[in-house]
Amino acid sequence: MDVQMRPGVQALIVPSKKFKTVRIDVHFLKNATVAELAPRTLVANLLETSTQRYVNQIQFTHALSAMYGASFGVGAGKKGNLHDIGFSITVANDHYTGGQSLVRMAIEFLNEVISHPLASNGRFDEQTFARQKTNLINYVDSATEDKQFWASQQLRKLAFGANRIQGVPSYGRRADLQNLQNEQVYATYLSMLRHDLVHISVSGDVDEQKVLEDLAILELPERKVRLGSVITKFNSLPKPRHRVANQAVQQARLNLAYDIPATVVSDNFHAAVVFNALFGGSPQSKLFLNVREKAGLAYYASSSLDLYNGLLTVQTGIEASNYAQAKQIIQQQIVDLQAGQFTESDLTSIKAGLRSDYLAGLDLQRTIHRRGLNEYLLGFHRPAEQWLNDLDRVGAAQIVEIARQLKPRAEFFLNGDND
Repeated sequence: MDVQMRPGVQALIVPSKKFKTVRIDVHFLKNATVAELAPRTLVANLLETSTQRYVNQIQFTHALSAMYGASFGVGAGKKGNLHDIGFSITVANDHYTGGQSLVRMAIEFLNEVISHPLASNGRFDEQTFARQKTNLINYVDSATEDKQFWASQQLRKLAFGANRIQGVPSYGRRADLQNLQNEQVYATYLSMLRHDLVHISVSGDVDEQKVLEDLAILELPERKVRLGSVITKFNSLPKPRHRVANQAVQQARLNLAYDIPATVVSDNFHAAVVFNALFGGSPQSKLFLNVREKAGLAYYASSSLDLYNGLLTVQTGIEASNYAQAKQIIQQQIVDLQAGQFTESDLTSIKAGLRSDYLAGLDLQRTIHRRGLNEYLLGFHRPAEQWLNDLDRVGAAQIVEIARQLKPRAEFFLNGDND
């Protein structure tokens, strides 16, 4: 059941007896600018650690323990054009607690976390703010030490530009984090609380009406929200963008980006998914078998899809001296797919793997919540039976068509050869 609790506040209730837990997610979504990413991410970190009632981590942890060891987390991420601050709590089903309503307790806890942070006079607690700001900066610094992550971010910056949120990590820019002031971040929190689109989802063995009554305690006023499209289809570039960076690394990274003519709601969505799995998105893929296994040119080679922004990316770890050969053989896999050089057996095997992964996801509460949120934001519902039928109908001609429409967009090479 999907209902509007009040303007700008949406709730999705998914009753199911197959889960022994009840999961509750609350998402705050906004068309954010690049400059807003850093303060919004710090808000998420601040709200995860303390509240007016639970002023330190010990009290916070005890509150979760009182709910039979409930799991809880807050995160910040991007979804197409949107920035998302998400709260999630999972508790045991009330049937296993001797009549105690953990669902009600969990919702009360979420309300405390979201609406009553450790703050006063327009500022977060100063010690908490300083600690969480430092922790976030340290996390960003450590993330850049993951060279594949860093190379992937450099590729997205090339592909989309540094002034679009698609080209910047979800936590924003380090310089913005460094310059954040307490009052500024608190103002960002108030804006989130009052103006973001709110999407709540609950799954488990629950009574729909009772859950809606309990959710009413959340202090979320009605708001007027005009979110733009989640999907952005970027125009092709006149010519691909290239960048080389030199660092003292043992393993070079060659990352490539291609425009792909598909989105999460387009008719050729499944064709793009199958193409990606055949090209580089699975252990049976051409990149894995031909670039990594047969040619031995890469420590790893894979591809991934971003169908909110029409992008296919390739990630590889290689010896710097193998750059030209690795790039050539990657391109050859696309040429082969354009020529239909794959068997019906290949296609059947790839689709079987995708079917298995999809069905496994239906047994995970987090997957149910993610799909429910996506469908609400997209205004598009694809039932499981239709999803599987559309997958089965993908044929060789559709794969060839996708391959032929790929257009190189960007290339980033992290060169480990400093000689």
